[in-house]
This record gives sequence, C-alpha cells and structure tokens, in this order.
Amino acid sequence: MAVAKKDLAKAGTMAGARSFDAADGPGDTSRDLPRMENSVKSARRVFDVLEFFEEHQRAASALEVANALKFPQSSTSALMRTMTAFGYLHYDTSRRTYIPTPRVSMLGHWLSPALFTKGRLINLMEDLSAQTGETIMVAVRNGLSAQYVHVIQAKLPMRLYVKSGTLRPLARSGSGYALLSSYPDREVRRLVRLINANETRPDRQVDIKALLLELRKVRAQGHAFSVNLVTPGAGVVAVNLPPIAESQEPLVLCVAGLTDALIAQEAELADLMAKAISFHLAD
Repeated sequence: MAVAKKDLAKAGTMAGARSFDAADGPGDTSRDLPRMENSVKSARRVFDVLEFFEEHQRAASALEVANALKFPQSSTSALMRTMTAFGYLHYDTSRRTYIPTPRVSMLGHWLSPALFTKGRLINLMEDLSAQTGETIMVAVRNGLSAQYVHVIQAKLPMRLYVKSGTLRPLARSGSGYALLSSYPDREVRRLVRLINANETRPDRQVDIKALLLELRKVRAQGHAFSVNLVTPGAGVVAVNLPPIAESQEPLVLCVAGLTDALIAQEAELADLMAKAISFHLAD
C-alpha cells in the first residue's frame, strides 16, 4: 500500500517544520571541519554556488545567489563572473542571470552516471518522492561520515529541507547505521576506534557495544530507523541499496520526515522502499 500523503501532512503539521540543515544542530559535522583560510573559503563558495543551481535548477541573478547563500553581494558577483570566464556559468545579458553550462554536468558524469542522469537510481528516487511526498536522499560513506550526495526535496506543506552534500556522523545517524550494517563487526570496531580517536568531547564518544546491538537490529529488520537523533523532531528510514553498475560505492536510500509521521509509518515506508528498489534496480 502506498503511503498516504495526507496522513504524512497531518503528522507533519502536528510536529512543526524541521530542517536537517541547521547551522550547528546536534550531529552537524560541519563544525568539525578545520577553520578555513580565505583562499579555502573562496574555493568552498564555488561549490556552494554550484550546489545552489543544482537545488533550484533554474537561472538566477548574482544578487539572488548572494542572498540565498548569505554571501557579500560584491564578492559573489566577482566569483560568478570568474566562473563564467572559465566556462562553468553562462551569463544572460538581457536578463542578467546566470546558469551552469554543460561543462559542469560532465565533470562527475564518468564517476557515477546514475547520480547525474535519468538512470535507474534517479527514477527510483522520483518514484518514492511521488508516492510519499517526503524528502528522498541517497547517502554514501565519506571517511568517517555519511554524506547525502543527491536529494529530492519534500513536497509536503510541512516539509524538511536537506542540502545535498550534507554530512552526518557515521555512527550516530540513521543513514550511518545503514551504511555500517553492511560491514562486518570487526571493521565497525576499527571505524569506531578512529571516530573516537578524533573526538575530543566525551559526550560524543561512540559506545561500541550499543552500536553493534543497533546494527544487529538493522540487519535483522532490513532497514535503519532513527528519530530525534540528529535533528529534534525529525528522522529517517534508511535502506541499503544492492550493488549497481552505475556506482563504485555502496549506497543507502533514505526517506526523511517528521518524527510523528515516521513513527506512525515506519514499517509501511520500509516496505514501500523495498518494493521500489526491487522494481527499479532488478537485473
């Protein structure tokens, strides 16, 4: 049975809006990055501009980009003129708007076509988006984090916002649990030792025994489920994807939503995801 959007919307209204993109919320690993020098900050802004266009998928003015990203207007205009000069943006002089050129889409196409073209994985995500109205994400392991590499934003009135590229703690998130569940316990222990060695805060040290118990549960039920773990009032249902030719890395499919909606429909969502995976990724 497909998940009823009206039921999810009702639960979302009760819980209130939440965002997985809070600047310094629980589990936000961006605060763990080293302090950036100006040159590194400029490089980071290039990627922020490209991700803005990936999310909005339309032309935009430099002022609109600056306001959305909270960048100074003058430096944003200069940056986007430079990106235009190097062939990564096209400037429409009549409308005074920018849009990425095909050169951008070709940069990562050779790595994983399924994440950048209308392949099986994108079709799977769009199918789940249409059926649930919730935020649909694909995560991969990036070092000691889980990273959302592609996101289809929620369509419900009370919706979550999850930025593509967002990092989540590998051992303290639903997507991370799903990724770790595919590893043998010996490898999980090794990763946890690395995580704890890099963690200076005692309250964020990972309890390996508790984590292994959680991973056994994930393996037994076929999906990971977490609420209020990274963002209060929200969570994810995460399912490991089978190996596909289009990707070199293990992938996890996630449906993110508000806590009440997920608790009420965890089993239904997991079943819907399993059926969609079987339909779209069957050999």
